[in-house]
Amino acid sequence: MSEERDAVFRRLDAVAAEAAALARALPPAAGGLASASEGWPLVIVAYHIGLGLHRQAGFIARALTGERPFIFAWEPTHELNAVMARDHATLSKDEAASAIEEGLARLRAIASRMNEDAWSREVFEYENRRRSADVVLRRIVLPHAAEHLASMRRTLSPETGAR
Repeated sequence: MSEERDAVFRRLDAVAAEAAALARALPPAAGGLASASEGWPLVIVAYHIGLGLHRQAGFIARALTGERPFIFAWEPTHELNAVMARDHATLSKDEAASAIEEGLARLRAIASRMNEDAWSREVFEYENRRRSADVVLRRIVLPHAAEHLASMRRTLSPETGAR
């Protein structure tokens, strides 16, 4: 694995570990607290991080399967997020934390089977621009998880009184 990619995985490990720990430590009143950025209950934000890791691992896995790049569009993603928030509103904080850990484990399992050629394969397309597995990891997977973790932190900051 390249040194840069290894650094991205170390950062992603830290983000996922913190998000899972925050989810597990949510006080009863905070689990349903609307998040600062998404407006979802915090437990759903944590679950969303896990689902994101799982879904994005699927994009990256295309480097191994030879499938065409995943064509991303915002509208179906927003619809998926709305269904997820609605259907999992009563999710426990432990289930949300486990989703993060399982999503990261899936991503790591896929990454462990990839060589440098696989990391350079195009696996994702948005607005007619294709991205390699490596770019998806650095510019989509890590920022997605980090941004949602930041929202959880802001929501739980002392100013909100949620802790």
